[in-house]
Amino acid sequence: MLDKEKVLTILKDVNFPGFTRDIVSFGIIKNVDFIEKKTVIYIELPKEDEEVAKKIAVAINNAFSREGYDLPQFEFSVFKKANGQTPSDNSQNIKLPKIDKYLAVASGKGGVGKSTVAINLAIAFSKKIKNIGLMDADIWGPSIPMMCGINTKPMATKDEKIIPIEKFNIKMMSIGFLLGEEDTVIWRGPMVHGAIKQFIEDVEWEGVDNLVVDLPPGTGDAHLSLIQTVPLSGGVIVTTPQDVALLDVKRGIQMFKKLDVPVLGIIENMSYLQDGDKIIDIFGRGGGKAIAEKFEVPFLGEIPIDPEIRKGGDSGQPIVYADPESKTSKAFTKIAETIMENL
Repeated sequence: MLDKEKVLTILKDVNFPGFTRDIVSFGIIKNVDFIEKKTVIYIELPKEDEEVAKKIAVAINNAFSREGYDLPQFEFSVFKKANGQTPSDNSQNIKLPKIDKYLAVASGKGGVGKSTVAINLAIAFSKKIKNIGLMDADIWGPSIPMMCGINTKPMATKDEKIIPIEKFNIKMMSIGFLLGEEDTVIWRGPMVHGAIKQFIEDVEWEGVDNLVVDLPPGTGDAHLSLIQTVPLSGGVIVTTPQDVALLDVKRGIQMFKKLDVPVLGIIENMSYLQDGDKIIDIFGRGGGKAIAEKFEVPFLGEIPIDPEIRKGGDSGQPIVYADPESKTSKAFTKIAETIMENL
């Protein structure tokens, strides 16, 4: 005979469409009831989306059929944000720091320079407004320590909160601060959520008004965990002009829209190489702008291929800090100003 615990066990085999995380841990199952011998499942979606609702219903029906149970009934509703809450049961138990704005920097795939963009944007923000924070949520490949030239481990307060490391007038936190150079992180599912939650709840973000979050590439558990944990003010997606990178931008846009996070725009990195007066389109050009127009999201601008970006990242001196008057730094600054106007 079915009971609530058994139903939840079945539902744990159903993933949220487009992600690897199950719908129970995602927090959208609000209740399970039994009315006139019928199982009724109450589901609260992050936003109104008939296609997602249909996919979830089909997946649940398939799961019940595999177990040999009658198909359930569904009651769908849409989460309504209030007082900055996010659509997760887990968020009710998290004490959020007093941060006004959360900006997520994402990419559909790796290798497009997402972390480089996140770091330089944060520095550009810090030159215009105070109290900027940078959180490295790329727990599988943290790069902020090297790119910012940080080799020290963070201290803790008397109440055991982690104190962010401050550099370039930015308070920063990364799993890389806590690991050795040779350490490998192999985390999945609930462990990922726990790490993201700890970076929000157990880090002393006091004094930070605007937090830039460097997400892992792609779409997955870390993205869902962050969106569950904090009320994201918006997200930007970094791409390159190559077709293979542009194909993955679609998934990033769909992820943010599916979870009701405003897409503030697309940044095309490694857009072109300037050799004197000559512009060389090594990877093609204009793809980022074209896909932004296709999905009706803002195109924030182009970042050129610049050897100084690589040198700055390797030496721990990001280009916007090391050479603020360079053409590349001014491109980052202009994009940052556009984001600030719309965040």
